[in-house]
Amino acid sequence: MDMKTAQLLRDQIEVERKRNAPPEGFPDLPPIPAGRYTDPAFHALEKREIFDKAWLYAGSGWEIPNAGDYKSFDNFNRGPVLIIRGKDMKIRAFYNTCQHRGATITREPCGHAGSRLKCQFHSWTYDLEGKLVGIPGPWDFSPDMDKSKHNLKPVRCEMWGEHIFINLSPDGPDLETYLGPVWSDFEWASRLRPSNRRSRVMACNWRVAIEAFIEVYHITTIHPTTVSSTIDYRGTVSTFFPHGHSRMIVPNTPSNYKAPPDEMPGDWDGGRALRGESNVSYHVFPNLLTPAGPSGYILMEFWPHDHNHTEIVTWIVEPDWGEGEPPADYFTRAEYFDVVLDEDTWNMEHIQHSLLSPSFAGPKCSYHEKRIYYLEQHVDHLLGDLVPEHLRVAPLLADRIVNTACAV
Repeated sequence: MDMKTAQLLRDQIEVERKRNAPPEGFPDLPPIPAGRYTDPAFHALEKREIFDKAWLYAGSGWEIPNAGDYKSFDNFNRGPVLIIRGKDMKIRAFYNTCQHRGATITREPCGHAGSRLKCQFHSWTYDLEGKLVGIPGPWDFSPDMDKSKHNLKPVRCEMWGEHIFINLSPDGPDLETYLGPVWSDFEWASRLRPSNRRSRVMACNWRVAIEAFIEVYHITTIHPTTVSSTIDYRGTVSTFFPHGHSRMIVPNTPSNYKAPPDEMPGDWDGGRALRGESNVSYHVFPNLLTPAGPSGYILMEFWPHDHNHTEIVTWIVEPDWGEGEPPADYFTRAEYFDVVLDEDTWNMEHIQHSLLSPSFAGPKCSYHEKRIYYLEQHVDHLLGDLVPEHLRVAPLLADRIVNTACAV
C-alpha cells in the first residue's frame, strides 16, 4: 500500500466517524433470500461454478521447502490434488490420480517423494514434473502406447510470494489479474510464514461463517471484552474490488493506537503505518480472509463440506523465524484468536437452523454490512441465469467497484 492510499483511507475514516446516516444515494439493500444459505441445489451450483473455477489458497511454500517435498489437497471434494516441489524448485500441482487404474499416487497428507512419484497400486512411476517414466511389465502393453498421454494431469498452480494458489479450471485469468488491487496493496504479506494451524467444523453454510467476519457491527455485543476494546467500528471504511474481493479498514481505539514514527523507516510502506492505527482486512473471493496488524495477519480459510457444514482453518502469519518452533508470542496470538473465534462461532449453528424459519425473508444488510451484500452479488454475477428467480440478489453495488487500491 502506498502513502497516498493510506492517507486517503485515514481521511475517509474521519468521514465515516462523523456521519449519522448512510451516504446520500446509497441504496436500501433488500433482504438476501434465506434459501441461498439452506438450499442444497444452490450450494451445488456454487461448488461447480465458483469453487471449481476460482483461484483457491492451497498452502505455502514453507510447507514443502525441498525438491521432492509434497502435500496433498482435497478441501472441496473434487478429487485429490498433489502439490510438489520439483528438482528446479518450482512448485506444481497435479491431480493425485494415477493414469493407469485411478489409484492415488500417495495417500499421505505430506511427505518427501525423493526423485520419483510411485503409484501405490501397480507402481507406475512419474518424475517430479508429472511425466510418466516407468511402467512395470511393459511387455503387457501395446508397443504403440504413447506414454506422454498418460502423464499426471496438471492443475493450474501459481504463487503469490510464498503462498500457493490452485485453480481446477483451465480458463480464466492468471492469479495476479484475478487478485487485482489486492496483489499490490497487500504485497508485503506475501512473503510471511504461516504457523499455528487451527481447524474447526461448524454446522452452517460457508457464507454464514465468512459473513460474520466481513463486518464489525457485531463487536460490541459479541466481543465486548476482546475486539471491542481494540477497534472502533464507527470509522469502518470498506472498498469493493473486481472479482468479488474487498477490503475493510477499521480504526483502532485510542488505547490501541500506535502512532507512526516521525520519520518513516525506508522499508515501511504506507500500509505499515496504517496497520498500527487500524485493522486492515481483505476478503479474497471466495473463501479467504486476512485481518492484518502491523507485522502480520490472521489467515482464515472457509471450506464448504456441504450446504450446512463448513471447516474454518486459521493460521498465524508472521515473519519467518528460521529453524525450530515459532516464537512464543506467535502461540500467544493464536490462543487469543481462538478466544475471539469462539465468540464469533458460538451462534453460527443456531443461525443456520433459524434461517429455515418461514417467517424470515433473509438477512437485511445495513450500509456498514455492505461487504456481505457485495459477496452475495458477486456469487450471482458468476452463477448468472442459473440462479432461480426467487433466490436472486439485485446488483445494486455494481457501480461501486473500483479497479485500483488507491480508491475508496
